Amino acid sequence: MRWTTPLTIVALLALMAGTALYYRSLYQGAEQSRQRVAAQAESRQAAMVQLTHQMQTVAALDWQHTRELENDKKRIAQLERDVADGRRRLQVRAICPAVSAHRPAASMDDAARARLDYTAQRHYFTLRRRIEIATEQINGLQDYARQICRNKP
Repeated sequence: MRWTTPLTIVALLALMAGTALYYRSLYQGAEQSRQRVAAQAESRQAAMVQLTHQMQTVAALDWQHTRELENDKKRIAQLERDVADGRRRLQVRAICPAVSAHRPAASMDDAARARLDYTAQRHYFTLRRRIEIATEQINGLQDYARQICRNKP
């Protein structure tokens, strides 16, 4: 019996040490998993903050360019109304290559100024609207590229 008591104590100590090491390794694994999840949560939170900022910037750019496009459309519509009412004139610079520059100009006392016909005038304003739309789209894309695409981490 003399040897059994110390042997039992050593066995119990070894069992306790093994159990402690087992639970310690479980704890370390759980702690590593927790740290990994916390790091992922922080990175996702940072991504969400950046995405929210980008969405706000895009919304502000969209609002700004939409407002400018609406102002341009109103200005063109007003110009079209002014031309139709006679408050303004639509003048076109044109060159007629068939007429020689050295010939004297024929004159008429009651001649009216040359004007565009209605269809050409309507096409002019349609083209102006489309040019303004294209210009605002290009400006919006350039602003998007400058403010959003360049600022990505």
